[in-house]
Amino acid sequence: MKRATVLSVLLAAFLVGALASPGQCGLGVGIHYLRTLGDINDNEEWNPDAIGFIGSYQFGLGPVTVEGDLEWIPDYGGTGNSLLEPSAWGLLGGLIYGGAGVGIGYIDGDWVDDPFYALRLGVNVGLFGLGLDVFGTYRFQNANDLGDFEADDLNSATFGAILRF
Repeated sequence: MKRATVLSVLLAAFLVGALASPGQCGLGVGIHYLRTLGDINDNEEWNPDAIGFIGSYQFGLGPVTVEGDLEWIPDYGGTGNSLLEPSAWGLLGGLIYGGAGVGIGYIDGDWVDDPFYALRLGVNVGLFGLGLDVFGTYRFQNANDLGDFEADDLNSATFGAILRF
């Protein structure tokens, strides 16, 4: 049920984005560093550091910016598995902004059962006709989908940068 809800929210965000005028839209690519803070760190098999690569589509709807991301993490948590994470964000502000998002992961051939929820704070800077979005997030995530780890949470602090066209 949760998986269907998250996928529906992501699909709705992308459909609304298709209706936005081209002047309010932007594509981006970036890099994302994730540092796990939750109790899963007590497991010696878990690597708390990960690097992901992001494709991003952003569009403005009045005072709210809606963003859809697709992230690929080649070796998630040192498990040897790739993780794909689509996510949707609602953001408020301009140069300095904040917002919230939801996403879900696809790892080892299956969708995870529980989505992640996140808070985000960032800065958008113009850079030679391009935009540079530098941000930090705090993710709230359950670790139950990752196998035999005896941990409840996979909460993480993340830092990223997206170059927007």
